[in-house]
Amino acid sequence: MEAEASGGAGSAGRTRGQKRLDHILERIPVAREQLLAAIDDLAPSFSVSAIQGAAQSGDPRERNKVAVIERELDVLTAYLEELASRGLAEAQRHDATIRAEGPPWERLAALQVISKATATRLQNVKDMRNELAHAYPPVSWRSLHQAVEALLDELDSYKVKLADWLERQGALPR
Repeated sequence: MEAEASGGAGSAGRTRGQKRLDHILERIPVAREQLLAAIDDLAPSFSVSAIQGAAQSGDPRERNKVAVIERELDVLTAYLEELASRGLAEAQRHDATIRAEGPPWERLAALQVISKATATRLQNVKDMRNELAHAYPPVSWRSLHQAVEALLDELDSYKVKLADWLERQGALPR
């Protein structure tokens, strides 16, 4: 019962890193669902003009719609990056790969877990997310829209590919 409370079914005997990977894999669908709900709340079609209209609205509830999208983009980007970093560390711990320098997405691409294009897109999403904190509208509206679109395009495939690779390496037994 305690194993289920602390990390889900099958978490007994897992390392701290494996438990964290399990947690991230469980939380990604929840954050994805929240992002999609926030997009749906914003407008029937997710567009730069919908973001701009809500962001410039005098109604704080409308502005909050954009804030929720920004927050969920941030959460999902952090989860995907942590999944890569912790996944690589766990694979190293299981001698399934060697320690290497470089950003985690580039390392996964070098290992052919994900494509180079996916690694580049995810790095661009991270960079765009960071840009949002410093950019002035309308650049930030376009950046937010582009980052969300790219993240949603890559999210499901990335999660499946990385989880499958970790399982094949013995780093995340199911």
